[in-house]
Amino acid sequence: MTGALAGVRVADLTDGLAGPLAGMLLADLGADVIKVHALGRESLDRQPGLHMWDRGKRSAVADRSRAGDMLAVDRLMRCADVVLVGTGGAAVSYDDLVARGHVPGQPAIWIVMPPYLLGETPWAGSRESAGLLFAWLGHAWSQSSYRDIPVDCAYPVALYMQGIWAATIAVALLTGRRLGRHVAPLAIAGGAHGAELISPGGFAAARDEPHVHRPGGPGGALPNYRCYRCADGSWLFLGAFTTAFIQRCLTAIGANWLLSDPRVKGDPALIRLPANLVWVANELDKIFATRPRTEWLDLLTAADVPAAAVSQPGLWLDHPQVRALGLRAQLRNDAGQDIVMPGPLIELSENPVTVRHPALTREPSITDLRFDWVPRPVVPADDAGATRTELPLAGLRVLDLGTIIAGPYVATLLGELGAEVIKVERPPAGDEFRVAHGGRGGIGFSVYNRDQRSILVDLRAGHGQELFEGLVAAADVVVDNYRAGVLARLGIRHDQLIGVNPLITSVSISAFGEAGPLGRKPGFDPVIQALSGIMRAQGGPDENDSPVFLTVPINDVLAAGLGALGASAALLARTTTGRGQLVSVTLCAAACLLQSEYLVRADGKGRRPTGGRDFAGPASLDGLHRTADGWVRLAADAAVQSVGDAAALVTSLDALPTAEALRRAAAIGIPAVRARQPRELTGDDQLVQHGLLAVLQRDEGGVARIGPGRWLEMPGLTIAPPGEAPELGEHGHAILAEIGLASVEPGDTDWLTSDTPGQAQAQRT
Repeated sequence: MTGALAGVRVADLTDGLAGPLAGMLLADLGADVIKVHALGRESLDRQPGLHMWDRGKRSAVADRSRAGDMLAVDRLMRCADVVLVGTGGAAVSYDDLVARGHVPGQPAIWIVMPPYLLGETPWAGSRESAGLLFAWLGHAWSQSSYRDIPVDCAYPVALYMQGIWAATIAVALLTGRRLGRHVAPLAIAGGAHGAELISPGGFAAARDEPHVHRPGGPGGALPNYRCYRCADGSWLFLGAFTTAFIQRCLTAIGANWLLSDPRVKGDPALIRLPANLVWVANELDKIFATRPRTEWLDLLTAADVPAAAVSQPGLWLDHPQVRALGLRAQLRNDAGQDIVMPGPLIELSENPVTVRHPALTREPSITDLRFDWVPRPVVPADDAGATRTELPLAGLRVLDLGTIIAGPYVATLLGELGAEVIKVERPPAGDEFRVAHGGRGGIGFSVYNRDQRSILVDLRAGHGQELFEGLVAAADVVVDNYRAGVLARLGIRHDQLIGVNPLITSVSISAFGEAGPLGRKPGFDPVIQALSGIMRAQGGPDENDSPVFLTVPINDVLAAGLGALGASAALLARTTTGRGQLVSVTLCAAACLLQSEYLVRADGKGRRPTGGRDFAGPASLDGLHRTADGWVRLAADAAVQSVGDAAALVTSLDALPTAEALRRAAAIGIPAVRARQPRELTGDDQLVQHGLLAVLQRDEGGVARIGPGRWLEMPGLTIAPPGEAPELGEHGHAILAEIGLASVEPGDTDWLTSDTPGQAQAQRT
């Protein structure tokens, strides 16, 4: 068996993090990737993450000032199926290709990866910066913290999401081509896209809404879902997200008396009400301070309540669960170094994902690179725009069995690429995210499930599976994020679904997978944040300081991105094999990816993450600073940080207005932005014009309310603004009719049940 992308040729002309990561994901999936480095590339010793991000690729060095080198690049362009290209730096850029007469789609699909938007960057220079994205797009102000100030993220999460999304778009466009779609020849996956995709619920904002500091400090706002310090001084994360887990938790720790309080009224769900957050957390603080961590974890584990020790950073690849899942790879590179790095991040049942070798350290000039690629056919210019451009996955159908974030987000990302999505919910209440943890402004469920249709199906009822099989027979992808083992109990494992539809691709996301000491255990995003060392790294090494619950759902969104990429790769492979397959992703894998630059070790040497109490950034000139009327985020590179003028700027920032601080930073070559609160995004005409923000309300003062817009940007392709998430069971009658079912009298609830008015009850016609 070969990789899902076997035979696909990729020219990777990028530098930085996001572009190389996109190329790595394509290489892991089987593509033949040729990496073109610029002269003076960053050394692997200074950036060990490149051992991973450039793995599996052939590579060469090009000097764009030399005619012979650029002629060799021209040859790559004529032979490639996909070109990954940035917009600046020392590498061959998008502008270079256009100046040399290359045209997107003739023959290769271009994925352009600017630091922000194509030709538009709100900071000086053209260098990518996760810190600037985090501040400029409102995430820093949304992070839980001790003080009411913006907080930087120790991990470049927006760049990881940008890379995943770029790779996913590339594979989807290749799939669309194979299916005969008239797809766009170029797509833009910029830093702005990555930054919105990491927490799209945060982009629902009103111009006049007050800023509210999250209660509970950096460990989390919800008493059932936060960090607690135990009697031995160590920390644990309690992950009792759902109502059922809250009930089990209170019983396990001897706190059922909380339910008798009149403010809770016997209902565990009411613990999550804003009025109950602080006092309940204070009571649980007292309880957890009475026993050592191991005792609490034993009690919670016995009660089947998700919880985890807050672990030290840098050790995740040595965890037995990571090893059991095959997420730790150890190889020797061409310089004889032993490289330890995260292994394959996605599992495909029919097309194994493999790590061929670490990044090469010995690279020829591109003029000396030997490769047997032959030119691809060129689309005649007269025919290139003759037919209306289509979304690449148009005509395909996805069934979303997911709940909360990771599963539904996979389906929504596939929907963004053109697929029709049907949300299959369990009666009577459906996805618990509808009512629990609705996100800031109640947008959480809405954005992660937008543009879907909903039907209620009880898979445990007499004929519920029969109905579900009818849906599967007319679908292409089934997505779930059930706990490992649940699919088997419901009788809908992939090996059973292919008996109904051999073309079906299943995408399963779980916290821990099936194998290993934690296999089949329950888990949520912050449980993995704690266990993998992310929380401790963000909070800094002082155990007296709380670990930090990153309010961006990092593992959920990265896992969802990997799931969408895996689904696209499986659909591409299906065009050749005629078979569907199982795609598996874990939150453990997402945590490996997020920490990769700090987990990669070359001959035992690597980097350590930098965090701290209300973390401002890794360095004085690479971090957040208060000004006279706000906050700015600087992102000076190492060369600028040693300049005296730069150091002098920092000492004067607190006395300067923000606008003047930004002007002075630009004058000495320091990229900088204002740290914006989400409400300030209502004035961002640039993001509105590019479709990344949707205007929901205008008044005499201008834009009054915005929401997350489209994440797919393809010049020449107009995509309608995103729609709403579905009401519970809203489309049941129509969906049943589409698959050959007719409504009957209410009361026939043997195999389809609902408490929602208007939900059809049906039987086969």
